[in-house]
Order: sequence, then C-alpha cells, then structure tokens
Amino acid sequence: MTEEKKVLRRKALAKWLKESILRLGPTFIKIGQQFSTRVDILAQEYVDQLSELQDQVPPFPSETAVSIVEEELGAPVGVIFDRFDYEPIAAASLGQVHRAKLKGQEVVVKVQRPGLKSLFDIDLKNLRVIAEYLQKIDPKSDGAKRDWVAIYDECASVLYQEIDYTKEAANAELFASNFKDMDYVKVPSIYWEYTTPQVLTMEYVPGIKINKIQALDQLGVDRKRLGRYAVESYLEQILSHGFFHADP
Repeated sequence: MTEEKKVLRRKALAKWLKESILRLGPTFIKIGQQFSTRVDILAQEYVDQLSELQDQVPPFPSETAVSIVEEELGAPVGVIFDRFDYEPIAAASLGQVHRAKLKGQEVVVKVQRPGLKSLFDIDLKNLRVIAEYLQKIDPKSDGAKRDWVAIYDECASVLYQEIDYTKEAANAELFASNFKDMDYVKVPSIYWEYTTPQVLTMEYVPGIKINKIQALDQLGVDRKRLGRYAVESYLEQILSHGFFHADP
C-alpha cells in the first residue's frame, strides 16, 4: 500500500461513512457533525466528508413540520402567522427552519424532527457499546489520550439538552445580553410566546457563511476587519463571559 493508495482508500471509506450516517438518521448525523471538528481524532479525509453533514441534511416532510407547529402552539399556522412558508430554507440533524411573517415581522420558525427523545434512547445505548469497544481496541499509538467513553458521555449529555429549544432560546438571550454593548454582534430576538421545547420562533436575520469568500467579496465586505471582529468576539466570549457559541 503506497501512501497515495492509502489516501484513496481513506477517501472511499470516508464517503461510505458519511452516506451510512445519513441513512442512520438524526442521532448519528449529530455525532458525525461533532466528530467533523475533531482533527485530533480523525484523518483529514474523514473530517472533509463529515463536514458535509453540517449543511447537507435532507429535510423531513413539511406537512409533519406544520402539524408539530400547530400542536405545540395550539392553533393553525394560518391563524398564528401572517404567512408561513411551506418549504424549509434549511434542514439540520435535529430540526428544520421555515420562514414566516408574524405580526408584520419577518421571522424564522425552527421545528424539531418528530420522535427524537425515543430515538436517542435507543441509538445512544448502541453508541455506548461502540464507545466501550473503541476504548478497548484503540492503540493510541499516536500519543493522544483519547477517552472514547468520556467523549460519548459528553455527546449524549449535549444531545438531550439540544432537544429542548427553550434552552437554546434562553442561551440566545444570555448571549445577546453579554454583547449588548458591542454593536457589530447581532443576535436574533426570541419570540417567547411562540416558542416551546419543540418549536423556536426568532427574528429572521439573513447572513453569509464566513467561508463563502466570493459572496463576501461581492458585497464588498472587508475580510480583514471581519476576521478581527470574529477573533475579538470569541476572545470576549471565552475570556470575559465564560459563555461561548459552540456551533457558529
């Protein structure tokens, strides 16, 4: 096996892994997303493929999303909202986002995928077995002290917290309060009256992902200034607030 062949084999395996994770559903997609940032654990080929899980998750049926919103908020979407867009603008591992208009304001409504709690209960038991197996067979020959069971415990704890959208809403408000004096940091306002553990309604704030260089340049964004702002805001979060955005 030459180094070139090893790279090609890793690329093929990484693609298979990503596609398998997509088939396995929300729990595994979320874990895959978390591992996509762990260059200390995985080879670059795996990181590249798993990174695609951050943006390329298929949506669930819009009819299901509408019925969840109506059940959670206690009225038909046509009564609650001036407008509710049937097609989602984005889908993620745990939910999807629909644009809407509420009392004349442009908002987004994040709707949780159905049945996540019971799905987590089953999937996480299986993942615990995998973590224990990896703990036994990982030679750690690269000198890294990986504790697979501890990584699993952290992931499981975070996943259960993430399926309560009221926690996310409260975190957003705390984050906004921390940055109230920094005019270049914008945090969407939360509409608490239309927010439950499974539905999160907030102000619509369009944006461009920071790695979309061409789109930023077309708008005439000063990239050096943007980079400085990003670093300053993170130093502020970590060193001053002790409360930071873990999924920007």
